[in-house]
Amino acid sequence: MREDDLVRLIARHAGAVPEGDVGIGDDAAVVSGRWILAHDMLVEDVHFRWAWATPADVGHKALAVNVSDVAAMGAEPRAVVVGLALGPGPLSGDGAVASLYDAMTALAGRHGCAIVGGDTSSSATTVVGVTVLGACPTDVAPVRRDTARPGDALYVTGTLGAAAAGLAVLEGHAAASHDPDGALRAAQRRPEPQTAHGVALARAGARAMIDCSDGLARDVGRLAAASGLAAVVDLDAVPTAPGVADVARAVGADPGVFAATGGEDYALIAAFAPGATLPADVPLTCIGRLEPGSGVRFTPDGRVPSGAALGWQHDLP
Repeated sequence: MREDDLVRLIARHAGAVPEGDVGIGDDAAVVSGRWILAHDMLVEDVHFRWAWATPADVGHKALAVNVSDVAAMGAEPRAVVVGLALGPGPLSGDGAVASLYDAMTALAGRHGCAIVGGDTSSSATTVVGVTVLGACPTDVAPVRRDTARPGDALYVTGTLGAAAAGLAVLEGHAAASHDPDGALRAAQRRPEPQTAHGVALARAGARAMIDCSDGLARDVGRLAAASGLAAVVDLDAVPTAPGVADVARAVGADPGVFAATGGEDYALIAAFAPGATLPADVPLTCIGRLEPGSGVRFTPDGRVPSGAALGWQHDLP
């Protein structure tokens, strides 16, 4: 079973939410109109390996991926609950656990929230599950995936591909010399969520938004599908981070395709009405548009295969 299939199955059995709220199928849930709930897990040997991640790396990333989901709704994090299941390995010592929580606390402080509780257990492998409660500023409504319109332009914040390139180096598929300053590996181990950008995009009137966690190609498709539309993506317009092209070529990949499908960028993808005034303080690149229909079409044609190659998706038992 694919991850998207499992989510659809669970959604069929979930309860209905009140009008104006959001349940399963977006970056996060919306409760009572403005409160945002996001939950995600990091699982050892699925999302990270102790061979190349420290306890601090894992703590930082476990919180960052959830804060990114909150940002994609145009909201700011307020409180954090952490579930920690300890497996054998580096986290067996008090100092390592302290390092994990210190990293989470540091990131939480930068984004205006705090750890307020959680749970602990043992496990065959380490699992860190984080729930973030967020809220939209009083002048901002939550931005959903399903509210884009035909003709909207698609934008992405910042640059893409660094985390995927960093993973290629960490896993030994590309030489460390392709990442001389370690920036690509840092992008994989310690992504920085874009909370301020999410709020600014919401204030500027973004019609729909999603965080770019599983790859631009896959996540654009999710936004388009939620809105009942088709997406057209210009691969030549995809903004790639410095060093990504060299790593892509080292692993035999087209740089534009690599950046569009690698995942874990935690940038934001936003749909805006044609001619909308964009926020001047957010780095935005137009990478395509939405139109009537379904699916994702890439230009130039033929550079991106379909299906699993579009980006990250779990294969489940």
